[in-house]
Amino acid sequence: MASSPLWLQYSGLPDWLNEEVNRSAWLVFKTLVELDCARNTRPATMEMTPAELAQLCGLDDKTAMRTLEGLRRKKCIALFLPGHPEETALVEIKVPLHTPRPLSSVLDEFPFNRLPSGVRFRYAGGEGAQETEPAGAGKKAFERVVDLYLNTVGFKMNSFILDELHLVSQRFAPDEIEKVFARAAKNDIRSLGWVVKELYRTNRRRTAGSSKGHGKNSK
Repeated sequence: MASSPLWLQYSGLPDWLNEEVNRSAWLVFKTLVELDCARNTRPATMEMTPAELAQLCGLDDKTAMRTLEGLRRKKCIALFLPGHPEETALVEIKVPLHTPRPLSSVLDEFPFNRLPSGVRFRYAGGEGAQETEPAGAGKKAFERVVDLYLNTVGFKMNSFILDELHLVSQRFAPDEIEKVFARAAKNDIRSLGWVVKELYRTNRRRTAGSSKGHGKNSK
């Protein structure tokens, strides 16, 4: 059984999401939470196709993609959403997560909580919370990705695009990002979606080549 922070269900978030986004919003969000708790010791970027998420939720691909977009609009997740449901999306749950009822109010009603410490009040913020902005080397990598985007794709910028760029800077190596943006600029391609698709294609090709090399060495 997947483990997830039960305080979220006492926070008013299920009803609020279903009313503000659509009737599948809480199901999709809770599935993302369970996947994050299963994969990561702390909230972090997850990779999945919208089709995989749809299957886990018992939804069609279109509904899953529309719901992810709605969760992003409500600032519950950072999201890079591909154009096709079979392509890889990048998703990260926001920290601190803003809920209709604050954690302090939830604790008055729900003081008992014996979930593991890493899950108990996950996403609430406070001590041990993930920083909302990168720091140190991660901050420099993020700032470089922003510069590459502005110089290659264009000057349109908002909080959602910044989230996308942050996810890209976390997922891919800086040298790979530089090379793919350079190819985009050379071919006058002004699409972040194209850049991310190329980054995944380059990753797959390099991984396949590495696997073949190991196979030859083992003979």
